[in-house]
Order: sequence, then C-alpha cells, then structure tokens
Amino acid sequence: MGKMCEIDIHADDYCLSPQTSEDILNCIREGKLDSISVMTNMSCYESCALKLLKEKDIAKKSPKLSVHLNFMEGHCLAEIEEVPDLVDDRGYFNISWGSLFVWNYSPNKYMRIKKQLKAEIKAQTEKFLIMFGQDQVLRFDSHQHTHMIPICYWALLEVIVEQRYRTDYIRITKEPIIPYLNEFPLWKSYKPVNWIKNLLLNYYAIGMEKIIEKNKPSWQKVNKPMFLWGVLMSGKMDEERVKKLIPGMMKKAEKKGRILEILFHPGTAFEDELGEEFCNKEANKFYTSAGRHIEYECVLSLHNSL
Repeated sequence: MGKMCEIDIHADDYCLSPQTSEDILNCIREGKLDSISVMTNMSCYESCALKLLKEKDIAKKSPKLSVHLNFMEGHCLAEIEEVPDLVDDRGYFNISWGSLFVWNYSPNKYMRIKKQLKAEIKAQTEKFLIMFGQDQVLRFDSHQHTHMIPICYWALLEVIVEQRYRTDYIRITKEPIIPYLNEFPLWKSYKPVNWIKNLLLNYYAIGMEKIIEKNKPSWQKVNKPMFLWGVLMSGKMDEERVKKLIPGMMKKAEKKGRILEILFHPGTAFEDELGEEFCNKEANKFYTSAGRHIEYECVLSLHNSL
C-alpha cells in the first residue's frame, strides 16, 4: 500500500511499570514506533527513563517523547498541600475521570481544581525536563485522555504560557467515525463504553482545536491538524482489525489534510507490579490484560510502509 498521509505510530504508558516499559522498549528496538508517551509520576520512572535514554538514540528509529500527564494513578509530584482535592493523605491520586468531568461544570470548584491541576502539570513537566533535557521541545498528552476535559486543557495551556514551555504538540483526541461504520462486520467487537468515549472526546475536540489555535502564544507553533485512531478499539488493536481499517483511516486523514496518529498500548504490566500506586482497580484489569499483548504483537507486525 502506498503511503497516503503522514502516520505517527504511537505507544502510550511508558514508565507505567517496568514490564510495560520493557515491552515498549522492544518495539523501539525494532524501529516500530514514531513516538511514545512517558509517565513521570510512577515509582519506576527514574530507572525506566534512564533505560530509555540509553537506548533511544541508538535504536533503528528514535521516537519522539510526550509528557503523559497522569492524574489517575501514582503519587503527585506537586506538594500534597498544593493538590488536596486530587490525592489522599499519602499523596496518591484518588480521583476518577468522572470527578474531573463534574468539577469542569462546578462553578464553586472550577478555579480551585484548575489551580491544583496547574501545580501538578508543572511538577510532572519539570520532572520530564530534568531527565530528558531542559532544551526539549515539549509534546503533551494524558493518561485516559483527561486533558481533553476543558478544565484540564485550560490548566495545561495556562502552564505552557506561564512557564514559556516550548511546545509543538498537544494531542487532540479526535477520532474518525466513518471508517468504523463502513466495516460493519467489526461493529460487535467494540466495547459500547468506547463508543461513548469516542463521541464525548470528539465533542470536546471541536472546542479544544479552536481554543489552541486562538490562544497559542505568538512565540511558538503548536499542532499540525491530526486525527487520533485507537479510542474505540482500545485493547483491540490487533493486526486483523488494523489491516481492515487502515485504508479508510488513511483516506479520511488524507482528505482532511491531517496527520494520522495510531495509538497503541503495547506494554503489559505484571500482577506483582501493581502496588499501592495503582489505585484504579478497573484500569488494573486493562494493564494486565491479554489485549495489551495483542497490541504489542500488532505493533511488531507493522510494516514501515504504513
């Protein structure tokens, strides 16, 4: 298949756990990834980040790195006193996507929570820069796409401007629907909850694109137009489905003049890695699921011609 549009093959969740990170490193060693997202607030961050630093520049393809903002697991990097509504008394995050969603529409809490999010975003970003270099041009996305909620993306944009972070990419989770609808035999294989996520995130993406374009500082360029593919199929990005859907996804991206970012979660955590920092029991099932190994195998099977 000829290359019809610019494609970015991406892996989320580097530094979620040692084994998750090792799986992603294997994909990097094989030259299969264009970019990865790095969590900075998990206990394995230092060791796994150092491992990445040693290997990424000698790999077949050196991936671009994004700060994977994480408010769902792990320990806060801001002072506990700065983020009291986000963490428990030990500093571990104890909120949900739903909590952020509700706070976004709560006049009494909006400014308070946004201030706390800003403190944590700055702390996680600074830890990334300390490890990977202060001259790093930054890329941002987030665990479970929380940065798509307006309260979160406003917090992120304000931090970028206030800290004058050089930024050339903020993921906008905007996933095409039509290619999925055109592959009727696959419909039953998608989780109903992922349809809801797709529609909600696409709705938020409309405003986010406009706001980033309108409010980006004059001293930096942020974002080429893009589509993200991998929300509806999260945990089910296997080779067979990807091959069936890739022509339609590429055609849609080409028609709209967008980059196509293909999102995978190719790193599987071991059960014995899930310590107290893994507070989301439902998410833990996904971190250890067979679906992640299927996505790992799919990434390794991808041809460079995609």
